Amino acid sequence: MFRFLVIACCLAAPAFGYSTGAPKEICTNGLTPEHHVEPQSSAVPYFFSADSAVKAGDKLTVKLGGDEFLGFAIQVQDSNKKPIGSFKVVESNKSQTLTCSKADDTLTHVKIDKKNIPNSLQFQWVAPADFKGKAKLVGTVAKNGATYWIGKVLKEIEVQ
Repeated sequence: MFRFLVIACCLAAPAFGYSTGAPKEICTNGLTPEHHVEPQSSAVPYFFSADSAVKAGDKLTVKLGGDEFLGFAIQVQDSNKKPIGSFKVVESNKSQTLTCSKADDTLTHVKIDKKNIPNSLQFQWVAPADFKGKAKLVGTVAKNGATYWIGKVLKEIEVQ
């Protein structure tokens, strides 16, 4: 019986996921979660809503919307796919920051109450004071542990 429990626990481990936010490893693998299943190639049921331009050093208010989601990792990237700027948490019951290259340059989920699964999230992004040009808001969003889209939620931003 004991041997059966050990084997069952080992097999179940990959299904648990990260209920407290994306792990630091997401910083080095292109915002790809380790869900042990292939990502979706279907149409993305999520979107970013925000102004398409912001002045360097200013804040941009952004909304992630669409279907319900249990997890996400979001960055604003330059043309070299490097995260730029920083995030400010607006809804602390849904999101937190993660530091990949610089402080607070990635936004991820917190533990989400499965009785109250969100279908939207509001946050702010602070454009770097020393950057001007095109940037891209990039998101990996997970509906659940087996259904997720890697870097498919996109919005172009002009930093002036």
